[in-house]
Amino acid sequence: MTSEEKIAQPVLVTGATGFIGSRVVHKLLQNETAVKILVLPGEAVPVAWAEKIEIVRGSISDPRAVEKAADGAKTIIHLVAIVTDWGDEKKYWEFTVEGSRLIFDQAVRQNARIVLASSIAVYGDNIYKQPCPEATPYGKTLGPYSRTKQAQEKLAWDYYKNKGMKLAVVRPANVYGPRSGPWLHDVVNVLRSGSPGLISGGQMNAGLAYVDNVADILILTGTLEKALGNVYNACDGLDVTWKRYFTDIANIIGVGNPKSLPRPLAVLGAYLLEGIYTLLGIKKRPLITREALNLVGSDNRIPIDRAKNELGYTPQVSYSEGLKHIKEYIDKEFR
Repeated sequence: MTSEEKIAQPVLVTGATGFIGSRVVHKLLQNETAVKILVLPGEAVPVAWAEKIEIVRGSISDPRAVEKAADGAKTIIHLVAIVTDWGDEKKYWEFTVEGSRLIFDQAVRQNARIVLASSIAVYGDNIYKQPCPEATPYGKTLGPYSRTKQAQEKLAWDYYKNKGMKLAVVRPANVYGPRSGPWLHDVVNVLRSGSPGLISGGQMNAGLAYVDNVADILILTGTLEKALGNVYNACDGLDVTWKRYFTDIANIIGVGNPKSLPRPLAVLGAYLLEGIYTLLGIKKRPLITREALNLVGSDNRIPIDRAKNELGYTPQVSYSEGLKHIKEYIDKEFR
């Protein structure tokens, strides 16, 4: 990632201690960028950041904390959202949508640029049906995550069109790498349990995006003027299938090859389990959800031609290098 333009600073990063946010902050600090972060009271912050960044403590749903965090910011990379595929939907709306409204209000007030980390989940069931370039319409949602990510993105475009908010949107695909919840920790847990993790053999494209590559495109869209008013997919454009990815992780952790479920059985199971868990008020995540099935059961065709052609973006971390970093992380954290 190279650009003669500089990102307008200070840069506020929400969700800074999260999986993607921590890599965004790392890269901004490497570039000697002035960084502010909004983190929860008591939330641990890496020691290496302590003297290099301005820390504001408070919730994304607290107007005063958001106002303090955004004060003086020239660019806001907004990553805070509830990213699990199962949970109390009220919390998704509180943090992902209404928290974003507070951030957008301050962006307008500060005349700051918003880089919104959206998700390919906004494409909904279109992911299963077709390739999803950025012009693809919003599809049918399949759970609280995709519902609120769609609502968050629609809200952002409303602020852009009607309130003059400076906006660029990035839609990350299936982001993998050290610390990834859905695509590393959950995969490891499934593989170790011996439960089926693949759908219909898993011969579909996994639509993977390495976390550092996603951090690069988030910073790039916050830097280049031509990105304003546009939306960009963030994917690595690999030919890696779900079967290959799960098998590679299985080999790293030393377990047998991943098992598979026929798609019709997986669809039926997701509907039944979600219904039962909802009826009984079970908070634990079901073994399979429609949200997860929409990704791991689909051929994820997520083109990045727009980012390449308009921004000069090229993913820098290869699949083999990504797996190397995962192995190092697993050897350190899981042994």
